Amino acid sequence: MVLGAGIAGLCSARALSGHFDRVTLVERDAFESAPAVRRGVPQGAHVHSLTAAGAEVLDGFFPGLVAELVRAGGTFAGALDELDIVFFGSRLRQVPIGRVLQTSRPFLEGQLRERVAALPNVSLRQGFEATAPIAAGPARAGGAGSSGVRVSGVRLSRAGVAGSSEDLAADLVLDAMGRAGRGAAWLRSLGYPAPAERRLRVDVGYASRRFQVPPGVLGAAKGVLVGATPARPRGLVLTQQENDAWVLSLYGFGLENHPPQTPEEFLAFAGAMLPAATRKALAVAEPLTGISAFKYPDCVRREYHRLRRVPEGLVSVGDAVCSLNPIYGAGMTVAALEARALARCLADGPEGLPRRFYREAARAVRLPWLFSTMADRAMPQVPGTHPALARLLGRAFGATMRAAAADDRVAISVWNAVSLSGSPAGLAHPRVTAAVIRHWS
Repeated sequence: MVLGAGIAGLCSARALSGHFDRVTLVERDAFESAPAVRRGVPQGAHVHSLTAAGAEVLDGFFPGLVAELVRAGGTFAGALDELDIVFFGSRLRQVPIGRVLQTSRPFLEGQLRERVAALPNVSLRQGFEATAPIAAGPARAGGAGSSGVRVSGVRLSRAGVAGSSEDLAADLVLDAMGRAGRGAAWLRSLGYPAPAERRLRVDVGYASRRFQVPPGVLGAAKGVLVGATPARPRGLVLTQQENDAWVLSLYGFGLENHPPQTPEEFLAFAGAMLPAATRKALAVAEPLTGISAFKYPDCVRREYHRLRRVPEGLVSVGDAVCSLNPIYGAGMTVAALEARALARCLADGPEGLPRRFYREAARAVRLPWLFSTMADRAMPQVPGTHPALARLLGRAFGATMRAAAADDRVAISVWNAVSLSGSPAGLAHPRVTAAVIRHWS
């Protein structure tokens, strides 16, 4: 049983479908016939991109999916040659490397949901929420580190309907209910310690709006990304999505930098960071939606892999394990990578699965967490970092991006690190390091 039908839940359901006779996907929201932002994914109106690494995982789970998404209207953009990317004040050198799939979150999620629902052994229950785990007996032999309890099902209730609870049995329960960490609270209710949490307060505010842009007004570019800097802790992403619609997402660190939500102020906030031609294009663009706001208070990583005791039959995945600052666009890719790790662990059988999976998930999220939180700590608005360290990180990122503006090798290494398409260790290559030193100031 998979609790939550977001990206992590859908990918996990696909991973489970190859190892269990029956998989039940439970979602609190009721889905509309057409893709739409839903309550359970409040960030759904904002920019979402799937990197080459994430697309590779999805295509492995659902062969031909990426091509189908493009045929259905999604946009493929060359990562560095069709996107205008400015990181830490420097425009990355434009070299062809990989592609980014640009779609709205509801569009991608809807296509994934159709694929999952078509699997013969998967069923979807909409409008239900999980309220408590059901535990039974001691765990069977073989569950090293489980030390006693086995989760054997979940209590469900119809969302908003009193007295509608029912108990459903399951050999395995996956918590894909998001960053709130209900699975961690369930561990405590079962007599187990909850995982330690690492939090970094970022206080990022978002505002987004979709537009129809006249053909050719933005030239050949399929996206513009302007990252925040320590001196200007604001940024934006403008990308082409399905059916030639464009979405503009603005963000800022700290309340005083959160983007406004009135149309005139919204465009003025963006205009301060955009080139003149793009400002003119937006001025004649037709708004397709209102302005949607979203706040992201802190990054969270739960260290399930350090627990010595966990119950059998209960696993947390996705944002329940690691929630990264969304400005770096790695969330969906990390969720897909975790689901692939789950599939690999299931190949060795279900016993002892929680501990094995948490170790693999920790490897999948370690470098994305390190890279994104280091970039966050370069912002003086992010508390908890010594000012001297923040200045050093800011200078290091600034020098790296200046080098990436002049050197193909550095630009590719930066993109591989940001997109999870390669190891951030590429930034330590002697040639890359020498280029960064030359641009240090």
